[in-house]
Amino acid sequence: MDSQLKRGILTICILQLLTTKDAYGYDIIKFLQNYFYDTEESTFYAILRRLNKDGLTDIYYIESPYGPKRKYYKITNTGKEKLNNYLSSWHEIERIFSDIGIL
Repeated sequence: MDSQLKRGILTICILQLLTTKDAYGYDIIKFLQNYFYDTEESTFYAILRRLNKDGLTDIYYIESPYGPKRKYYKITNTGKEKLNNYLSSWHEIERIFSDIGIL
């Protein structure tokens, strides 16, 4: 899969996961690697950093009994709006593909 396309899809997946619950970065990565098994952890972390920088997620820390504090990600209202925009675009692409016989 093209790396730019994959990053876009991963962005949508991460935001969608965060609509159900806040999550620790490592847990997000391990879950999504079940589907994107050839994707390096560094790619996921780069996306998580960008989502936070762009204001689509917030970060908070929770103590861990296993070492340093864990960084948790929470989707912001802006992130929810952006996700809705992404999903609308995705559905439009699906419709176009269906209309021209790709799907």
